[in-house]
Amino acid sequence: MSRSDEAEGMSLAPRQHILVELSDEFRELEALRQQALAKRRTGILLLVIAGCLSAALQVFLISVNASIYWQAPLVLAGWYIYRECLSKPSTGYQEEFKRQVVPALTRSLQPEMNYRWGRGIEEWEFRSSDLYSNDIARYHTEDLLMGHIGRTELRLAEIHAEELVTSTDSEGRTQTHYETIFRGLFVVADFNKHFQTEVFVMPDFAEKYFGWLGRVFQKLGGNIERLENPEFEKAFVVRATDPVEARYILTPDMQTRMLALRTRLGKDLRFAFKDPEVFIAIPSTKDWFEPKLSQMASSPSQVRGLLGQLSACFKIVEDLDLNTRIWTKG
Repeated sequence: MSRSDEAEGMSLAPRQHILVELSDEFRELEALRQQALAKRRTGILLLVIAGCLSAALQVFLISVNASIYWQAPLVLAGWYIYRECLSKPSTGYQEEFKRQVVPALTRSLQPEMNYRWGRGIEEWEFRSSDLYSNDIARYHTEDLLMGHIGRTELRLAEIHAEELVTSTDSEGRTQTHYETIFRGLFVVADFNKHFQTEVFVMPDFAEKYFGWLGRVFQKLGGNIERLENPEFEKAFVVRATDPVEARYILTPDMQTRMLALRTRLGKDLRFAFKDPEVFIAIPSTKDWFEPKLSQMASSPSQVRGLLGQLSACFKIVEDLDLNTRIWTKG
């Protein structure tokens, strides 16, 4: 293991002073976790009983040729048991853990960053990035991290944006359902250069699936900028209104850094450069900063995992070298 790996491992190890400082909180959270587990066990038992009663009732109703709608009370009871015994206790524990523990972990890594469990990035700002053109019908955001890392102002949060889709089957019946537009982490960071144009860097799906023919189709969309890095060209498609400023922003070094970030965080990254900020969409299906009900509140491995997630977010500033100020950018 290299020295840098050792240093990173040490930085992500649960700091003893944090565990000591949060000992009272961990004690309260562990009691809350045990209560949630007890309710969960009770709920599972009640659901099994309700399921057996429902099956027996269905057999009886069929035997007497009665309507199966008499099962409705049992179905409602099952839903109530699930909500009160399984869903609510687990959610309550997770929210309380986030409120009491994650802010301290955040400050231990970056003293000028703050965590707000009940806040996020507003829908209007997500829309203003123009990274997704779909009409948003349902929007949820949480887990806001905000503050400064060095000279860079940084905000990021979990976002789940959905659109309402209507489909018609072969018999003319219409159905509507929600489909995900974006789910993952959304980053808003102060960029280190002044510029006037807007530059969008998107995953190059056409290049991946259609090769040279895909490049032809892309050109039909207009404002396509070709850059000199072949690996970058394979990974991304660039749209900009000013090719000179696009190259001013997407220097060879920046292209290399963006490729490295793509390797670390996933191939579907999207970037929008709009003065004075860069927006980054990081698709992800996992829930970030969530404690596991199956682990003790003060579990070192759990704390280490949360520190790792926070560190992965904060490292974006270093990955893109955003703290290096260019010319008059303060």
